Amino acid sequence: MIWTLLTAAGAAFLAAGIAQYARLLTAKKLPKWIVPAAAGLGILGYQIYMEYSWFERTQAQLPAGSVVTEVREQPAFWRPWTFIVPLKMGFSVIEPDKVQLASQDGERIARFRLYSFEQAFVDHVDQTGYLLNCSRAVLVPLDADNSPQPDRALQLERQSRLYTLVCNS
Repeated sequence: MIWTLLTAAGAAFLAAGIAQYARLLTAKKLPKWIVPAAAGLGILGYQIYMEYSWFERTQAQLPAGSVVTEVREQPAFWRPWTFIVPLKMGFSVIEPDKVQLASQDGERIARFRLYSFEQAFVDHVDQTGYLLNCSRAVLVPLDADNSPQPDRALQLERQSRLYTLVCNS
């Protein structure tokens, strides 16, 4: 966190320095307010860069073999550029080599953990256990005691990336 703050300050000083140098080159014909405005734009530019590079930076820190199953993009009105280039605000990951497949009553059942990453002021990671009935494409979350919660079951599309990765592993 401290490095992000120091880097943002560095971006502000760099942009302000460039604006100050531009003022000197134009014999101070540029207005004085250009220097603090450039500093603000430097901070804003750095913040936008950090938000847009979050997905790649976080994904690079995942263990080898992890596979992204879903990416959540979210435009926001206070960030009008996100309507043109959507911002990745979260994603879900599984580790296919840790999927446990079993047969029960003639149906293939897969047990796995789904990790959900959310971009926020402080990044949030949530892990939830699931059972996936590969024969019926029904996803059932597990509670903290690893007990199935059938009342929260979801029907998956057989073409979904999660179904394909879990049931074909």
